[in-house]
Amino acid sequence: MIKDMADDEAIQATNDDASECKRYAVQLGYWSDPFINFFVKQTARKAPEINRGYYARVKGIEVFIDKFLKLSGDKGQIINLGAGFDTLYWKLRNAGNSPTNFIELDFPSITAKKCYHIKKHKQLIDTLNTEDGEIRFSTTDLHAANYHLYT
Repeated sequence: MIKDMADDEAIQATNDDASECKRYAVQLGYWSDPFINFFVKQTARKAPEINRGYYARVKGIEVFIDKFLKLSGDKGQIINLGAGFDTLYWKLRNAGNSPTNFIELDFPSITAKKCYHIKKHKQLIDTLNTEDGEIRFSTTDLHAANYHLYT
């Protein structure tokens, strides 16, 4: 039981590390992400190899998602397991390329922090696709027309 809790905490810590690495690489201009600053504030310097690795990963996923959404037309759905503070939904919406449904899942402690950041920043809320204008929040979940954050 204690080992399982320690494993869960270690897994959850990867969200903070990955988000900080992405924030630093964006700060250096490896790619553009106008939304990462809403989730991660200043971060310590990272090694160039880390920045390049995250650049390759982020760009590879973006290329794959763009191709998938083009092929699926208006029927594409994305499920992001272990989503952490990923900003892909907002980047897709900003580019006018959002799927029918975008579903993110993570541990309750992570989704609670993500909900907090989304509620705190009007630009994130305004970007949510809401046909009826309704966004439903709980402590750990968020539901809008085509965006869903679950634990």
